[in-house]
Amino acid sequence: MFRRRCSFSSASVVGFLSLMYLTGVYQYILAWSYSKYYTHWGPFHSLHPLIKQLKSGEGITVKPINEFQYPYSFSNTEKCEIKDSIRLMYVVKSALRNFDKRMGIRNSWGFESRFSDVEIRTIFLVGMNEDSHIQKLLEKEAEEYKDIIQAAFRDSYFNNTLKTMMGLHWTYHNCQKVKYFLFVDDDYYVSTRNMLRFLRDPANYPQYLEKYIVTAVNEYKENLYAGYVFENSRPIRWVFSKWYVSLDEYPYSEWPPYVTAGAYVLSRKSLEDLYFGSTYTYKFRFDDVFLGMAAKYAGIKPFHHKEFYFYRKLYDKEGYKWVIASHGFDDPNELQQVWSEQRSAGNA
Repeated sequence: MFRRRCSFSSASVVGFLSLMYLTGVYQYILAWSYSKYYTHWGPFHSLHPLIKQLKSGEGITVKPINEFQYPYSFSNTEKCEIKDSIRLMYVVKSALRNFDKRMGIRNSWGFESRFSDVEIRTIFLVGMNEDSHIQKLLEKEAEEYKDIIQAAFRDSYFNNTLKTMMGLHWTYHNCQKVKYFLFVDDDYYVSTRNMLRFLRDPANYPQYLEKYIVTAVNEYKENLYAGYVFENSRPIRWVFSKWYVSLDEYPYSEWPPYVTAGAYVLSRKSLEDLYFGSTYTYKFRFDDVFLGMAAKYAGIKPFHHKEFYFYRKLYDKEGYKWVIASHGFDDPNELQQVWSEQRSAGNA
């Protein structure tokens, strides 16, 4: 009887330890404390003196470790050629084959002439693949709409970091007169009206609009990096998860604070600092985490707002009154219907 109990206990322990190992749960225990040991995801140097050197063309004391170096197939730099300033630019991360989604955006929230007194621009970021037919269709699209930015890297989910780096690189070098940039995925609903309202007074949106007299001052918010922010978020260590991260890939217990990559807005200055910060940050396959790493290094604090929805907010006409962006609009026809209804209601 005693032997049976010992055998059962031993088998239980072995089974438990095997389960811990196979699922990766043990890695939560072994991870290094983020608060104690994390400094930067890359060699740590004081960034702002390096930014000053890079901007002035002086000799660089420390070379960047992660520059975007892929050649552009389509650059369309004329998008930012304007005498005066551009208030808002939509930088849309789009999958190469999503022709219908891009058209849906052009016909809804990406429409550049939505407001006659506000300069708005829309561009689409894409990579490449081996399908020559798709590439020919894209070339025709780029020629017709002049809003495609394409570089020679493989267009895939885990290359979204490269796509984000391309967006930072392109906008930094070509769009000095743009005040704000909304980086957004091609399966999002966006309200341009609410985006502009938010930019007037991010900290008090939408409360300031509910007052009888609107007192918000439309001043430039120099250090804005805003969206739906995750703080104290932990890497997923479950081996069978799509988002599994081993200790070898990232040894710390938490991520730096980051804005979900589906929709986030940057001021021009924050874009510049984030761009330079990213060039001194090791590439990481999750683009939102990568930007969180670069933002922390650059000293940019992400600003959270609940009206950026990284999930699909259940739609109803009144419920979308203050929504800035919502994920989950895969159907371009539905997107245009929702946008049209919200525009008629004065919310888009």
